[in-house]
Amino acid sequence: MWLSGLCLVHCLALPFAMLLAPTLSHWVEATETTTHWILFGIAIPISLVAFVQGYRRLRSNLTLLLGGLGLLLMLVAVSHVFGRELEVVLTVVGVTAVMFAHLRNLAGHQALHTKA
Repeated sequence: MWLSGLCLVHCLALPFAMLLAPTLSHWVEATETTTHWILFGIAIPISLVAFVQGYRRLRSNLTLLLGGLGLLLMLVAVSHVFGRELEVVLTVVGVTAVMFAHLRNLAGHQALHTKA
């Protein structure tokens, strides 16, 4: 969940930072794709483990669907399937979906423990 939040802040802050520092934009653009693939590579196993465990415990199809859709959007964004123009939008929507899926898992987990 924290990784999703960090990714969201990164995605929203980077365009503003690039506007403020035109001389750094070429360097940032060159390393940005690598950074996104690394972050996506970290997000996949963490999210898959969390969503599978959450599904086994809570049986929430919506959480699983929301998390899977978010990861798919992140993959499409980092792959530049629709070009670089939509990368930020797709990443922000995908990361937000993953974050909400993690929040649903957390809320469901807490609800199970308060009943017991």
